[in-house]
Amino acid sequence: MRLLLSTGHPMFIWWGPQLIQFYNDAYRQSIGPERHPSALGQEGRACWDEIWPIIGPQIEQVMSGRGCTWHENALVPITRNGKRDDVYWTYSYGPIDDPGSPTGVGGVLVVCTETTEAVVSRRRLAYEREQFAQLFEQAPAFMAMLRGAEHRFELVNPAYTRLIGEREVVGKTVAEALPEAVAQGYVALLDQVYQTGQPYEAHSRKYAFRALPGGPLVERYVDFVYHPIKNPDGYVTGIFVQGIDVTDRTRQPASTFTGAV
Repeated sequence: MRLLLSTGHPMFIWWGPQLIQFYNDAYRQSIGPERHPSALGQEGRACWDEIWPIIGPQIEQVMSGRGCTWHENALVPITRNGKRDDVYWTYSYGPIDDPGSPTGVGGVLVVCTETTEAVVSRRRLAYEREQFAQLFEQAPAFMAMLRGAEHRFELVNPAYTRLIGEREVVGKTVAEALPEAVAQGYVALLDQVYQTGQPYEAHSRKYAFRALPGGPLVERYVDFVYHPIKNPDGYVTGIFVQGIDVTDRTRQPASTFTGAV
């Protein structure tokens, strides 16, 4: 009890065969007005009947002398503030020794942290990443993600793969995967964006390559932007490449107007 009342970490105790309850102020903040202060001194089963199918076997494991439990980001929904909440917890149930008890265990010490906000945020971020991945794959524009000062390919979409002649580039640097890009000045532009942190935009710029060694020279014209990717401290960590193939538009001859004025 002294440990429970003198710490700022949420803690809770069930004591004795009836699982009489004690908890500290840090724990009180997680349970809402429905249970505080009535839960103090209350029997465990009467207080937590709604989640007893979840926690009852865990308490029984500890009280019977079969050791502690550990649960990470576990869903234990409770009623608080007038509604049923999906609440996630990381918590442990540990034995409190009592030589007078038949099992040597007189109660259960609960050390817990509510992780609902972290779990929900992580799921939201995963969903947003999935949505971005779908857009990335399906976009008609070509896109690539480059990491580090050496411009290593981390991601490319199908449109980018078609642009460069279906070459496998992920995991390679631009210089390794597209040696012609060095000679044509594209790597120098990437270096410039990485060093200055300023985006670079070009229109109808030619990119020439041979899809196969000794094969015919293929020429493409592209509009593109190199976007610097910055970390929270403002340092550039990579470059996002985005653009469209405008070869047909660039090669199309200008229409000629004839007529009398």
